[in-house]
Formats: sequence, structure tokens, C-alpha cells
Amino acid sequence: MYQKKIMILFTSSVMLVLLSAAAFTYQSQCSDSKELEGPCGNRSSSLSMNDLQAVGSHNSYKLAIPALELDLIRAYREQSAISLDYTHLSLKDQLNKGLRQIELDILFDPEGGRYADPLLPRQTASLPKALSYDPSDMYAPGFKVLHAQDIDVRSTCPTWIKCLIEIRDWSDNNPEHVPILIMLNAKTGQSAYPDSIAALDFTEAAFDALDAETLSVFSRNKIITPDDVRGDANTLREAVISDGWPLLDEARGKVFFALDEGQEKVERYLRGKPSLEGLPMFVNSTSTEADHAAYFTINNPVRDQQRIQDAVKTGFIVRTRADANTIEARENSTVRRDAAFSSGAHYVSTDYYVPRLEFSDYTVKLPARSAARCNPVRRVADCN
Repeated sequence: MYQKKIMILFTSSVMLVLLSAAAFTYQSQCSDSKELEGPCGNRSSSLSMNDLQAVGSHNSYKLAIPALELDLIRAYREQSAISLDYTHLSLKDQLNKGLRQIELDILFDPEGGRYADPLLPRQTASLPKALSYDPSDMYAPGFKVLHAQDIDVRSTCPTWIKCLIEIRDWSDNNPEHVPILIMLNAKTGQSAYPDSIAALDFTEAAFDALDAETLSVFSRNKIITPDDVRGDANTLREAVISDGWPLLDEARGKVFFALDEGQEKVERYLRGKPSLEGLPMFVNSTSTEADHAAYFTINNPVRDQQRIQDAVKTGFIVRTRADANTIEARENSTVRRDAAFSSGAHYVSTDYYVPRLEFSDYTVKLPARSAARCNPVRRVADCN
């Protein structure tokens, strides 16, 4: 009996030592307050959702153009073939890798089927080694997700609803994530490529339908809306500058949308609501003085470094790009990437969260262990 008591005491002591050591190790690993996600995430009550910086992807849905189709593009315009030669993982896989900004290009297709028989897959279908095109998702009415009708048409999620469901389901399974920015381009007009069809215009009715599709997937309590930010302020801009964005902990597990377009489409999306009252999406602000000013797409962090930093310091949220047109990966140049991070832009977009080794080992990863870090312009001490 005595020996048994000694053994129990000894075992308890060993367990206490091991637990203490584990706690010490955990504390030492989590001593860096820059991390904003994961087990070491800074849960300070003073952090707002615009106090972060994260990596995202450009044209996040895009799959590689098959070789035979890319050859046709190259014969028409070589530079286009070079700039279009990139691809992405599924949205779920990107989110699992820590990306927190998604970009989707959408086309209006109210009757369905407009983009179901694209030109280049049709022209190459009878050639040896041609990759077949699956149009099954393209016949139903609703918004389609692809890069360029007839030319660059393959997507990991071919419809707006399918893409949003994939993001929503991932978010529901990872409720502690920092806010995910979902950017969208409303594609319209004709491609320069011969014999391609035109994408339909985005009318006010089209934007009404877009909002309805969006809210059919994401409930309002999963979206950070302009009204959530504006609160009781007279304008959205006034709220952003004086009151700020929601606290980070209140924004975890949510998404927010930003229409990345020029003034004409922005004005059409507003539909007479200058601060986006009652609407689910932010817009690429037409100026820093506009009532709706809250979010900016500023894609060149080298040329516009000061402009980005000024916007970030003012309180606006900014997305920029670490690379474009495959140039940085081909040249293994980190100039633009480094400028993007130092600019303080909240979301730094890339095509190379995984390197394409046939080009170089160029890649874009957050200089932190988690999916988000404190913003190096707004939180200088924490990010030093």
C-alpha cells in the first residue's frame, strides 16, 4: 500500500512538471502579439477589423487555360497568353492555406446558357489531346464566374452561388477566422478576341438580382455590411473616419463584399443610396470624400505606396497586388511584393501563394505564422 501511494505521488508530480513545461512552451511560442488567428491569436479588445493584414488571391476561381486553347491566344496576341498563364487551387484549399481575400469575376446571365458554348473549347474540341469543357453549370439562370467569356472560361466554381456556398461552408467550420474580403468584378462588354460574344451589361436590376443571390447563401448575420459600419453616423465615410470599423473579435467568422469597379458601375450599384444604405456590399470608393468611402482597390503598391499608407492611416480598408500578369514569378522579383506588405494594405493579393517552380521560387506569404498579422502601418509597435 505504501509503495502504491509513493507511485501515485510520483506519477502526479511527473504530470504536473509536464503540464507546467507544456504551458511554459505554449506561452513562449505565443509571446508574439502580431498573430491575429490561431491558438496564438491576439484577442485584444482594442483591435478593429482594419488593424489586420492578410494575403489573398487574384481571380481566385481561375483554372489554367488548356495548352491548345492557350496556343490560339498566343497566335492572336502573345502577351495575352503570357499574362493569362496562371491557375488556382479550390477556394476551400486557398482558405485552408490561410488566404483571407477572395476575388471573383461575375457575368450576368438572367436566362441561362449564354456562356455555355465558349469559343476556344469549341474550336479545339476535335484536336488530339483537347481538354473537354463541361457546361453543365452554365444553363441555369444566374450569375456565372469566369475570367473572359469564350477565351478564359474554366473555373473551380462556375457560378456565383457555388463559389459563395464553398466559402460559407468553410467559414462555418472555422468560425474564429478574421473577416474574409470577397471582391467581385462585374464583367461587361466585348473581348478583343475575334468572334467572341459580349458580356451583358449590369443594370440596376442586375445588381438587385446579385444582392438577392448573395443573401440566398449568406445570412445577414454572417456579413459585415455598410450599415453595420455606418451605425448612427450621417455617412459611411464619417463612420469609418470617426468611429472606425467593427472590433476584430466581433467580425470573426464573417465576410464582407466589395464591388471592385469604376465610377459608372459603382453609381449604378448605389441605386440612389449614397452611403449604401440597406445594401450588402461595399464598393471601390470613387474618392476619399464620397459618402460611400470605406474601401479602396489600389493595385500598384510601388507607384501608389504613399496613397495606400494615407488611406490606411485614415481608416479606409485597402486591397493591393503583390504581382500581376505573371511578371514577378517569371523574373523572381520581390520588389512589388515587399512594397505591398510595407504599404499597410489590409489584403495583399497574389497568384503565387504556392510557387510555380518552372518560373522561379517566387511566392507570397505573410511574414507571420498565422493567416493574419497586425497591420504594419496602423499597428507599428506590434508589427515591428
